[in-house]
Amino acid sequence: MLFLLGIGLSFGLVILSGLALPVPGGKPLTMSTAEITGTWVDAGGGRLVLKEDGTFTSTEICGDFDDNDDDGFDEVLAPNPGTGTWERDTRNGVGTDDPVSTVHLTFTPSGVRGTYETRGTKKKPDLWTYIGDPDEKRLCMLERAETSG
Repeated sequence: MLFLLGIGLSFGLVILSGLALPVPGGKPLTMSTAEITGTWVDAGGGRLVLKEDGTFTSTEICGDFDDNDDDGFDEVLAPNPGTGTWERDTRNGVGTDDPVSTVHLTFTPSGVRGTYETRGTKKKPDLWTYIGDPDEKRLCMLERAETSG
């Protein structure tokens, strides 16, 4: 009887682990505006440049973007190339009570918006977000670009 109970519990844990939302590796991270400023790249070659003056430029970046048209869960692409403004704040991260820095992008003139959280370490930080419905388990990851010098 205990054997069957053990098998049932193991099966239940496998099912529950499959239902959990994916979160990228590394720990939730808080970063200052100065630390976030710079160039970030994604695996597909997308590039996001966050400037000190609160503006940004982007080319083909991954992410989950909202066009504020209230017509449901459309998958909106970022304007490409894109420009706009960015802000940073700190709040509790997805799936944790630990504080993380959050980067908010607003593309101009379209008003399309996107948000990324910080994760990792000070030496190897990442910006990340879900793409589409989190239950689909698709992640967008941007890493700090290598700097020369």
